[in-house]
Amino acid sequence: MSHYSEVQVEFRDRAALVAALERLGFKGKVEINQEAKALYGYQGDRREQQAHIIIRRQHVGPAANDIGFQQYSDGLYRAHISDFDRKENGYNDSWLGKLKQSYGVEKAKSEAKKKGYRVTEEKQGDGRIRLICRR
Repeated sequence: MSHYSEVQVEFRDRAALVAALERLGFKGKVEINQEAKALYGYQGDRREQQAHIIIRRQHVGPAANDIGFQQYSDGLYRAHISDFDRKENGYNDSWLGKLKQSYGVEKAKSEAKKKGYRVTEEKQGDGRIRLICRR
């Protein structure tokens, strides 16, 4: 049985987090719950960890466990990712870095749109993303 690690990440905005996960290839595969739900291991065994935002194991990779993001009372989401999925399926610090970048882009776009801007984005050759905001 693979052990889950809890990773504190600076995500507060549920919609931006979901959009960031979709941006990384999980469109239509993100489960959103008002109440935290149990995570399951690769054999379908119910784990003690719970999450509000879940990517079920069949979308994660071979012999994978669910990946979850649980929102705590301080408003921050903490990621629950099994050690196996961090090592074998690539959901490691590098992936979390891409998720943070995608979250930042989605949060910035959302805030700009709230202020009446039209937002377009350009992907730079080095992987950076440039947002262009116009009224």
